[in-house]
Amino acid sequence: MQYPLKPMTTCLRRPMSAHWIALALWTALAALLPLALCTAQSRDAGASAPVASVNPLIGTGGDPDDGIDDFPGATTPFGMVQLSPDTEDHGFGYHHIHTRIKGFSMTHMSGAGCANEGDVFFSATTGPVVTQAIDFQSPYSHKRESAEPGYYQVDLLQWGIHAELSATDHTGVARFTFPAGKPANILLPLSHTLNTTAAASLRFVGDRRIEGYVEDHAFCNNKPTYKVYFVMTFNRPFLKFGTWTGEHDGGPGKIVEGSRAAEQSGHDAWVGGYASWAAEAHEQAITAKIGISYVDVAGAGKNLDTEAEAKDFAAVRKAASAAWSRELGAIEVQGGSATQRQVFYTALYHSLLMPMVFEDVDGRYLGFDGRIHTVSAGHHVYANYSGWDIYRSELPLLALIEPQRLQDMAQSVVLMYQQGGWIDRWPQINLYTNDMVGSPLTIALATAWLDGLRGFDMDTAWEGMLKDATEAPPPGRPYVGQDGIDWINKLHFLPDDKAGYGSVSKTQEYALAYASLYRLAKALGKTSDARMLYDRALYYRNLFDPEVRFFRPRNADGTWVPGFNPAQDGHGFVEGTGWHYQSFAPADLGWVVKAVGRELFNLRMTEFFNYPEPGWYAQYYNPYNESDLQAPFAFHFSGQPWKTQRAVRRVLRENYTGAPDGIPGNDDAGAMSSWAVLSMLGIYSVDPASLAYELVAPSFPKVVLHLQPPYTGQSFTLEAAGAGDHAPYIQRVELNGKPHTQNWIPFHSIAAGGSLKMEVGPKPNERWGAAPEDAPPSLSDEKP
Repeated sequence: MQYPLKPMTTCLRRPMSAHWIALALWTALAALLPLALCTAQSRDAGASAPVASVNPLIGTGGDPDDGIDDFPGATTPFGMVQLSPDTEDHGFGYHHIHTRIKGFSMTHMSGAGCANEGDVFFSATTGPVVTQAIDFQSPYSHKRESAEPGYYQVDLLQWGIHAELSATDHTGVARFTFPAGKPANILLPLSHTLNTTAAASLRFVGDRRIEGYVEDHAFCNNKPTYKVYFVMTFNRPFLKFGTWTGEHDGGPGKIVEGSRAAEQSGHDAWVGGYASWAAEAHEQAITAKIGISYVDVAGAGKNLDTEAEAKDFAAVRKAASAAWSRELGAIEVQGGSATQRQVFYTALYHSLLMPMVFEDVDGRYLGFDGRIHTVSAGHHVYANYSGWDIYRSELPLLALIEPQRLQDMAQSVVLMYQQGGWIDRWPQINLYTNDMVGSPLTIALATAWLDGLRGFDMDTAWEGMLKDATEAPPPGRPYVGQDGIDWINKLHFLPDDKAGYGSVSKTQEYALAYASLYRLAKALGKTSDARMLYDRALYYRNLFDPEVRFFRPRNADGTWVPGFNPAQDGHGFVEGTGWHYQSFAPADLGWVVKAVGRELFNLRMTEFFNYPEPGWYAQYYNPYNESDLQAPFAFHFSGQPWKTQRAVRRVLRENYTGAPDGIPGNDDAGAMSSWAVLSMLGIYSVDPASLAYELVAPSFPKVVLHLQPPYTGQSFTLEAAGAGDHAPYIQRVELNGKPHTQNWIPFHSIAAGGSLKMEVGPKPNERWGAAPEDAPPSLSDEKP
C-alpha cells in the first residue's frame, strides 16, 4: 500500500521561539549529514554481528509525504511494543528530516502508509510543568542519536536530557538522564496519538505508578476503535504529580497539582499527567517501565511484572539484543561489503517486526468477537497483517526461516475466522479494516500448508477460505469479503461499470487466491473443489484483450471500456496502471507470455525496465509499490532470465541503500524489505503457492539458511564464488552437486537441506535457464 513520492523538504511543524532558531538551523543541517554520522556507537557496549550490521534508521525517510516511514525505536522480534520517538502530531511517527522530537510512544506499525497508532505517549522535560504541558517537544541532532536492534538513544537538546529506550515483548523501558540543578519531569500527554484519539484515562497509584488506557481509531482513519491499557512505574518515588485537561488543539485548560485522575470525554478533549522529581547537584537518571495490554490494566501490570520490573535498563537492553541476535542468525551471510551486509540485515530486521505478538504473558487476548480468550500454552496469537503486501514476499520468507511462528500466525488467522466470522485482508488489533483488495491471507494460509507447515487448523481454515472465495458475507457485518463476488460468480470477472475502482486488478488478485486454493485442494484430496477452483483461477483471462494484448476493464455486457490507455493510473487498476499489471498473473505467467506473444512480451518488459531513474512512472516499473513486485522475475517465464538478473540487481543497487531513504516507499510491514532479503539471497517466489523459487545471482559469495523443524534439513547453503555488484549474471548452477538448468528450484529442495552453487559473472549467459522446459510452473502446464 503506497502513496506517491514527493520532493523532500524540511518540515518544522510549529513556529519556534527566537531563542531556538539558531539551534534549529544547526539541527536541520545535521539532518542532512550522511547516515554514517547517525550510527555512532551508543554509550553502552555495542553488539556483535549480525546485530551490529542493522541500522534501524534506514527507512525512516524524510518528508512525511515521501512515503518512507519505518520507525527507528526499540522493539523485539514481532514484539507487541514498538517504543519509538515521534516527530509529528499526526501521521506515521518519525521522519528523519524533522528537527524536533515530540516525545515517545509505545505502539507503531512498520511503514503502514498512513496515520496509525502512537499510543501511550510520554516525554521528559525540566523546569516548571505549567507551560510544558502545552509544548513539550525538543530539537534533536542526528549526531547525538543512534539506534540498534532493541535500543535507541537521543539527546533532547532543549532540556539537556539524554533519553534511552529498550523493550521486551510486552513492555518498554525508558531511561532519562536529567542535567544537574534541574527539576526532572516525565509527562504523559495521553491524548496525543498518531491517529484520532477517542478516549483516554489515567490515574496515579501511590508514588511510583501510573495506570490507565488510550482508545484510538484503527489506522487510515477507519472508524472502529481499540484500547491500549498501560501501567507505568518509576525506579524512584516522585516528589510531585498532577493532571491536566483541556481542548485537543488548545493545550491544557487546567493543570491541577496533586490530582490523581483525569479522563478524556470525547474526541476534542485533551488529558495528561506528569510526575516530577527535585533538582539534584549531579545528573540524575529516572527509569520508567511501561507494560501494555489490549485486554485490561491487570494484564498490562502482569506483563510488566513478569518481563521487566525486576530488571534494570542494561539487562533489558542486553536481552533484547540477544533476542535479535537469535532471530537474525537464521540467515548467515559471508563476504560482500559492509554496506551490503548492513542493507541485508537491516532488511531482514524490518522483515521480523510484524505481525506482532498479541496475547499477554498469561495467554489472554482480545478476540475478533470482542471477548477475552486464552491461547494454548507454548503458542502465540499474532495481530496486524498487512495482507495485500506481505503475502508476496514477507510470508514466503518467514516460511523459510520462521516456520514455527508462521504456523502460529496461520492459526491466528483461523481464530479470526472462528471468532469474527470472516478472514480480513488487513486486520489490525482485533478489528476488520477491509483495507486493500483480494484475499491475501488465503494465499498465505495455502502457501504455509503446501510448504509442509501443518501446525494450524486446516479444516476450519478451508471453510473460511472457500467461503470467502465463493460467497458474499452476511449483511450488517464489519467485513466485505471479495468485493463484487456476485458479479464474479455470474460473469467470471468484475465488470468495471458495476464494481468500480480496480475492477481488473481485483479480478487478477481473486484469480491468484483461487489458484492457491486449487493447489491446496489437490493436496487435501478435494477433487471436485480442485476442478471448480482451477476454473476460477483462470477468470483473469476474461479481462485480457487479445487485440491490444493487455489486461483492461470490461463492462457487464461484455464490451471493453472505451478509451483504454494502459498508462492511465487507476483505469481499472489498484495503485497502478495496465503497464504495472501486465504481468500480474503470477500463477499462470506461462499463459500470459503465449497470449501476448513471446517476442512482444519480451520487448514490452524490456522497455518496462528501461526507465531513466527510479520513479513513479505510468509506463515503467514502479519499485516503490507491491503492485508489480513480481515483474522483474517475469523474464523467467519468457526465455530471458538473464534480464531478470539485470533488473533485480539494478533495483537493489538503486533503491536499497544505507541511507534514511534506503527503502523504496512504504515498507508496508516488511513487504519491501523482505523482497530485498530474498533477492539478495538469490531466490524469489513469484507465486508462493506454486512452491517455485526463481533464481537470480546472490549478492554474497556464501549464504547459509539455518532451518528449523518441521523441516528435515539442518541448513541450505547458497554459494556464488565471485558474487558482487560486478557479477549479476548466472553462468551455471549445481543443485546438490548436480547440474541444474531450470531457472527455479522447488521449495522442498530448500527445506530438505542441501546446497546450491552458482557460477556468476559480469556478462549474461543467455542460454542458461532459457529453454521452455526450464521455466517455472504455470497453471497452464497442468489440468485438475
